[in-house]
Amino acid sequence: MNLLLKFTCACWLLVSCSSKQSIKYLNDLEQVNIKGHVTKLVTETYGVDSVGQIGKLESTTIEIFSKNGNTITDTTWDLMETNVIVENLLFNENGFLSSLSHFENGKLQSKMVLKYENSKCIAMEIYDSNDKLESYHDNIRQTKFWLLSSLDSYDANGKLTMSYVNEYDSIYQIRATAKDSIGMLTSEVKIQLTDKKYPKNMLEVTYFKDSTTKSYFSYSYESWDTMGNWIRQTVFNDKGKAIKFVNRIFSYEH
Repeated sequence: MNLLLKFTCACWLLVSCSSKQSIKYLNDLEQVNIKGHVTKLVTETYGVDSVGQIGKLESTTIEIFSKNGNTITDTTWDLMETNVIVENLLFNENGFLSSLSHFENGKLQSKMVLKYENSKCIAMEIYDSNDKLESYHDNIRQTKFWLLSSLDSYDANGKLTMSYVNEYDSIYQIRATAKDSIGMLTSEVKIQLTDKKYPKNMLEVTYFKDSTTKSYFSYSYESWDTMGNWIRQTVFNDKGKAIKFVNRIFSYEH
């Protein structure tokens, strides 16, 4: 889940691979700074019309949460490309994420399986729609809060393809980098937070052999609910022009 911060690689799921140490396990809601016992979150993303006001609905995402505050299903209706994307998450008996299945328009596209040793996450394997190993993540490291700090990605033959690093302000992500197999930087995301630890602005940089592309976004928060969660967000480009409006509708356990 995430607030315009969904990265293309599965490693940016911010998986919390906990251990037996006495430390508070962070659930999915806490990791993205959502307060209260949320059972469902509907996120509506709108475009901008010709005069800078709310335009057409572009996508709707519905996330269902367990009593422990972890995502069970994440369904997105992309009205621009007429796609329906569903992610189903399963947890083991210890409450740790064990698998994530990715569907598009009802067809399984990929599945990620997490492996543990003594309650520590040691590997993530990615399978294609035919249940064939496609790639895997290894050398998994975590912060003192057991959030994912780095990992290496390999193809099915064991060849290193990418390395990823996350950085945090306490439990809130502020930077993510990716390097190729020879250690060259390929992409970078920098996030500045507000005093309430929500994204204030974000810089995305992609590095190519002979060029670099940059995308800058800033965020404002106009409305909040009684639990202290924002329910209306505006996204701006690098020129300060509104490009997206986001509404969130929370359902809480009573």
